[in-house]
Amino acid sequence: MESSKFTLEGKIVKYSLVDTKKSDEVISQPVIVTDVKLPSDSPARVKTLRAEGRKWYLTVVHHEQSEAPFALFCTTNSKEKSAQTSDAVELLMSLARGNGVLEEHVDALEEKITNDNNVNKLTRSISLLLRHRVPITDIVTALDNTSDMFVGSFLFQIKKFLSQYIKDGDTVEGGECDDCGGTHLVFSEGCMTCADCGSSKCG
Repeated sequence: MESSKFTLEGKIVKYSLVDTKKSDEVISQPVIVTDVKLPSDSPARVKTLRAEGRKWYLTVVHHEQSEAPFALFCTTNSKEKSAQTSDAVELLMSLARGNGVLEEHVDALEEKITNDNNVNKLTRSISLLLRHRVPITDIVTALDNTSDMFVGSFLFQIKKFLSQYIKDGDTVEGGECDDCGGTHLVFSEGCMTCADCGSSKCG
């Protein structure tokens, strides 16, 4: 698959627009709660997300020898103003704290994104979790708990995109089926599926 180099200390120096298929299994590693040392140069891909006539150009930066992403950047002409983004960011920050990420890192990000647009708020919050190796299943589950999410939003599209990194059969921690109340939920083709009644909630 074609890839490109992305310089984290400056601007994008070169990238290619490519289509991505379902990624290979991303190996789970322990969460990093302290400072994260990132490479100054890493491979990147650009994925175009589309919904209801809108487009988002998502740059996904990943480790040199892995499909695991650790940073997301997005450019778009679509402006979003919704309470759902604030709810999602709050859930993501709670997830970071719940996984032991040092409060100084969470506080610093919250301060940096105060005046950011909604798309940047989401990508920077998700990137914090990714670089600290918080499991993507937990990130997707947190986003799925955002109320009143609609298909045409960047929030829904980024959740759907992240779901491609989840291996079929992975368990949804702390999930509950809306139909039967069962707690044995697993991911199947990017969708949360209840193993008790078969109900599926697609991401």
